[in-house]
Amino acid sequence: MDPIDPLLALLARGPAHGYALKRWIDRHLDPFWRIDYGQLYRVLRRAAARGLIAAVRREASPRGPSRVVYGLNPAGRGRLSVWLAEPAASDDELMVKLAFAAANRSRLRRVARANRQAVAARDEAARRARGEAAAHSDASAQFAGAARCRRSDATEASLAAVRELVVAGSDDPLLARACAAVAVATRMLGSFGGLWALQRGDADVAALHLCDADGDEYNVPYLRNLLPEGDWVLVNVAWRENGLIVGRGNPRGVRGVADLVRGDLRFVNRMRDAGTRLLLLRTLRRAGIDAAAVAGWERAVPAHADVARAVAGGGADVGPGLRAVARAADLGFIPLASERYDLAFSRRAFESKTGQRLVAELRRLSSHRCGNGLAGYDLRDCGRAIATSHSPQRAV
Repeated sequence: MDPIDPLLALLARGPAHGYALKRWIDRHLDPFWRIDYGQLYRVLRRAAARGLIAAVRREASPRGPSRVVYGLNPAGRGRLSVWLAEPAASDDELMVKLAFAAANRSRLRRVARANRQAVAARDEAARRARGEAAAHSDASAQFAGAARCRRSDATEASLAAVRELVVAGSDDPLLARACAAVAVATRMLGSFGGLWALQRGDADVAALHLCDADGDEYNVPYLRNLLPEGDWVLVNVAWRENGLIVGRGNPRGVRGVADLVRGDLRFVNRMRDAGTRLLLLRTLRRAGIDAAAVAGWERAVPAHADVARAVAGGGADVGPGLRAVARAADLGFIPLASERYDLAFSRRAFESKTGQRLVAELRRLSSHRCGNGLAGYDLRDCGRAIATSHSPQRAV
């Protein structure tokens, strides 16, 4: 980040001298951005030499010589507009941009919109690094990776506070396409994580695939229990095949969940809040197998793609995940269930312009048979509202 840009943003608030600028930076931008007095005055002189700012007056100081008060020139305003419109190169720079844009709601939304994709890419890189560290049992890298993920979560939470629409929960390649197409923010926290985010108001939409053990009904029972007074609309994304990802050609001869306790397989699991982990746990219990007997049960990675990377990279022999992800990585697959993957919208989010754009994009993907490129996907209900908080079994 060129320090000229945040100083231009500060001067857009009104003319100021160096001491006032430094005080504001120390109070409101630390630890995202720091600058000492020597650097500050050098940058001010450089900006003035480029015609971005100009001295507008001198102001008496209680101690020492008078202070030069600087104001923003038209060229400086133009550069500032370009800087705020560009994606930030780092999470720290993004925090600085959001702080300056906060006074103008429409500008704040534009800054958030311009950065959602870049933040998602940095978050994906952080989670991929953590998954690779877990796959190779590298404790030091796992610690550093977990810290990067927590930092990434904090950045995404800041973007989520700029309300347009935030989808949180289970990851899915088709949903990722739809959200990217309409610039909707995503936070992949697992199915339970998405539900809790929706319950707390930290998300507008929960992506989930949770089957009730008693009634074999997907998602609705969980919504009714966790959001008993909520007003929600459930929209289907797909029916998709979930199971076990194994090496290409299934070299270890895995036939089903009973093989997970053989003792000669290296297993990698999904995180605790993931619906895929719950599906595997239920399948094990139906087979009379205690999950604790599966060596590596607590060795967890955050996403389907992380499981595939662990298997493809030789760090694991088997792990739970989607057929589509296994196929994309040229790996083998053992089916366990065809599951329903849905989006639970708050009523406000469903009726919003952005919510309707997301639903329309899902329908467009379905009509263009975009799911054909995803193995194990059935899009017969894609984009259709299949339940509400008031009528769980009737389409709306």
